[in-house]
This record gives sequence, C-alpha cells and structure tokens, in this order.
Amino acid sequence: MKARYYGHRILDHDKQAEGWRPQNPRDFEFSVDFYAGSESGADAFTAVVCSPARFLKKYAATISSAQGVLIMPSYDRSELDAYLRNLCENTEAKTWDALALKLNSAGRWEFAYRT
Repeated sequence: MKARYYGHRILDHDKQAEGWRPQNPRDFEFSVDFYAGSESGADAFTAVVCSPARFLKKYAATISSAQGVLIMPSYDRSELDAYLRNLCENTEAKTWDALALKLNSAGRWEFAYRT
C-alpha cells in the first residue's frame, strides 16, 4: 500500500497567516503537522522544519538525533508541500502501521506508541 497525502499545516500560531514567510529565508524554524493516510482518513505526523543555519545554531553544540527534523536550504512553502506529497505517495509497506512507521522518521506519528 501507499499513503495518500492530505496536506500540512504550520503549528506555530505566529506563522499561520496566509503568505507567511520568515524574515530571513535562510535562517528559520517552525513546526508542522503533515497528514497521510488512506481513503478512510489520515493520521498526523509532527516535524520541525528548519534551515541548515538554524539547525547548526540549535543542535551543533551537542550530539543530537535528527528524527522528525526536515532541513530546507531556504524557505519555500510550495517546495515543502511537494516534498511531503512525494514522501507520502512514494512510501510503501504491506500495512498502514508499517507504512506509518516509515513516515515516522520524517515526522513523529501520533500513534507510534501503539506499535
């Protein structure tokens, strides 16, 4: 099976306005939920989206894991949407739980605790 992509939304309230762009498109960070599922509905996957510069500022001082972090060289909402759509629609597994666990590396699956 393959996932169906249902879109994404920015979680940070100050960044939800239509047409929002970071002041510096090469130094930013925000949280998103992206939604993937089947014809019967979708589950949420939560990720941090940031620039390489922000990633280094925030995480380079120590050992860290990048699970649930999407790194973009510069902010482009349509590129983010295309990336997430491609990720969801090209991830395959035999069951929904197995597929969702694969997507869990890009964004924390809301039901990962069940598996």
